[in-house]
Amino acid sequence: MGFFDKIKTFVGEHGCKVEITSLEHQDPGSMKFPVNDSVLKGNFKVTATKPCVVLAHKVEVCVMKKHPDGREEVVTLAEDSHDEKNQVIGMDYQWPYDMKAGDVKEDGFCAGGIDIPGTLRKLGFDNPSSALTAPNLTWYVKVLADVKGTPMDADAKANFSIVE
Repeated sequence: MGFFDKIKTFVGEHGCKVEITSLEHQDPGSMKFPVNDSVLKGNFKVTATKPCVVLAHKVEVCVMKKHPDGREEVVTLAEDSHDEKNQVIGMDYQWPYDMKAGDVKEDGFCAGGIDIPGTLRKLGFDNPSSALTAPNLTWYVKVLADVKGTPMDADAKANFSIVE
């Protein structure tokens, strides 16, 4: 690997891209999630742009509260991961896995233990129903592909809405 290739890898050219393909059987950009649901499921794909080794897939379901002073507070509601310790039986690949340019791997996730009313109370909302459309809250799912040899993971993010 040449000097410039090493620099590109260090600053984040990871060799693949991640795309969220569905959330709760809905389009990722317009998904509506029930306030009292405790499990969020979805699908995504990882596409190689150059040869790489993927060590893990990680998913985080989060809410970000923007405070009046500009500070951002992120709360992780649930996580899921597939890696060497959390292999998925029946997949056509196991971790870590090699990808050639153009290869596509599909995966799904099931992130449980979500408590939206409880999280809203922790964020200072006395009435969770009134907080569902609060403009200072951003609900999102982030999917990451941990690529060997890169300091920054390939990722994709999709915002969603909370409904009663």
